Amino acid sequence: MNKFKTIGVSISIVLIVLLFIALFEYIFLKIMGFQYNSLLDLLLFFIMYLFLEIPLAFITEAIPKALKSVGILQTSKGWLPFILNTVLTFLLIEAIDTFMVNIDIKWQGTLIFALVTGFIGWKLNKDEDEPPDIDSEEFKEIENRFKSER
Repeated sequence: MNKFKTIGVSISIVLIVLLFIALFEYIFLKIMGFQYNSLLDLLLFFIMYLFLEIPLAFITEAIPKALKSVGILQTSKGWLPFILNTVLTFLLIEAIDTFMVNIDIKWQGTLIFALVTGFIGWKLNKDEDEPPDIDSEEFKEIENRFKSER
């Protein structure tokens, strides 16, 4: 029974956090010209956006770190994460806008929203640790741990 309470409380906390994020994004998008026909359309838009944005966030964080680890980039905190986040957010919202007839967002508003969220994400990730280089001892230790678990 305690297990179900723990799961229920955890899910509730996650849903409350997602609700606050959606509320912030709704207010910002409304200022930028976001229009919808019904509350159901608005809810469907944010459900689609939040659940499609999560895998995109993993991609925008993983690509620069992977490129830094293999030595293609000197740092994973430069302009690449900002550009990836901005472009993918813009494309995601434009795709949802295209396929949802009852939602209308001007592309300029989408661009401003994508730039702001890209900048916020970029600033939040500034303090994260850099991934280890592929030639480093730390990387070899991690690799050995994975090999020993098999």
